[in-house]
Amino acid sequence: MAESMVCIEDFEKYASTHLTPSVRDYYNSGAGGMFSLKLNVEAFKKYRIRPRFLRNVSKRDLSTTILGERISMPLGVAPAAMQRMAHPEGECANARGMRIRF
Repeated sequence: MAESMVCIEDFEKYASTHLTPSVRDYYNSGAGGMFSLKLNVEAFKKYRIRPRFLRNVSKRDLSTTILGERISMPLGVAPAAMQRMAHPEGECANARGMRIRF
């Protein structure tokens, strides 16, 4: 199943059929009038992936510097609460997943 999920909409569709309505609604909501949630959704709509064709990719470098530390790939996980509502291992599994060394 995970191989067929490639974008956020795929994960949302999967969650809508596998989570209880109360859990799904919790994850889909935001605090107060959901002002920050709306701003975040609008901000991400501005990003676009622009494919480049016929490029030499034999040598590529995804590394960058974050907070003064060189990392091989810009990958991170934002803190989120109540992950155990979706999976029994919750935050612990998320933390283990981010211990990958690139």
